[in-house]
Amino acid sequence: MTCYGTTAYGQPRTRTWDLVLALVLYACTAALGLVAAYFTVFFAFATDPCSPNKCREGYLVAAFAVSWGGTALALLGSLVMIIVAAVKRWYMWYWPVLAMVLIVATFVGGAVLASEVYPRP
Repeated sequence: MTCYGTTAYGQPRTRTWDLVLALVLYACTAALGLVAAYFTVFFAFATDPCSPNKCREGYLVAAFAVSWGGTALALLGSLVMIIVAAVKRWYMWYWPVLAMVLIVATFVGGAVLASEVYPRP
């Protein structure tokens, strides 16, 4: 018996375009994560105008944690979900897209926290 679109066990076949697109998007997500992690280092410049004991350095620690933690969570979570989606034969391409959104959101959140380091008059 020939069933087009499924394997011999009744599971749908892995879509080649979906796998290729997921891998390309994940590579772009990893590159975006590297860029975000690199630019997070510049958050330390937020303490430049501070005199001794005038900065709120807790915000800077939180900015690094949010930006780097969010990037790591997005990359690892996306990789795990791509593997799960491949095993379960779900669509895979949207997991890297969601990871890109999370990386941008956590970088912006970290930048907002870093902007609060120097107390405004």
